[in-house]
Amino acid sequence: MANQFSQAIRPSGAFAKEVESQVNGKSLIYVVDPMCSWCWGFSPVFEAIVQRYQDQVLIHLLVGGLRPGNRKPFDAGMRDYVLHHWHAVHERTGQPFNFTFQMPPDFTYDTEPPSRALRVVRQLAPAMERGYLKAVQQAFYVQNSDVTRESVLSEIAEEQGVDPGSFFGLFRDPVLKQETWKEFAQAREWGVDSFPTLLGFLNNQVSLLVQGYQPLEHAMPIIADWLAGDEEA
Repeated sequence: MANQFSQAIRPSGAFAKEVESQVNGKSLIYVVDPMCSWCWGFSPVFEAIVQRYQDQVLIHLLVGGLRPGNRKPFDAGMRDYVLHHWHAVHERTGQPFNFTFQMPPDFTYDTEPPSRALRVVRQLAPAMERGYLKAVQQAFYVQNSDVTRESVLSEIAEEQGVDPGSFFGLFRDPVLKQETWKEFAQAREWGVDSFPTLLGFLNNQVSLLVQGYQPLEHAMPIIADWLAGDEEA
């Protein structure tokens, strides 16, 4: 059986209402940060999970907040630290990276803006949310675009078919920003402090299914066990 925990929860905020409003409430919740390199490594695994289980359960994204609000200068030491992780992810997963990684002088590794942008796309065009996440990841890891910039995030959204005016309006909305921070808090309330994490949600219970990168052959049986346990209950 899968290594799981379950706990009674009372989710709060817009995300929780979204989950609880769905039929049966049986969901897989992918806790992710667009600027988490292991999440980029997990991207093909998650895509395969979606293809396998999207007809059986609802699948939601939850932004977890890797370094939201970070203002530390991105100096040479921090660049070396990040690239060390990028090389490790590439070696284990085969995901592409551009190791040149030259950012503007004012760059800070603040993961709140791309997380907020993901919330914007979820609200404006829910069907595009997963595609937008992947596009932001590709822009950052492969193209070395500064995805903390509003203009870059809007351009990526426009490429996905989102109206730029609507994007800017919602991205700058203080209520939407507040909801993004509430989503970070929801992840912490569920005990999630590393990414990627995959949770199972059923009957107001959350189960930890996958935490940290796992290859597909390890992740799939865990999800199958969780679903089988529900059927036996």
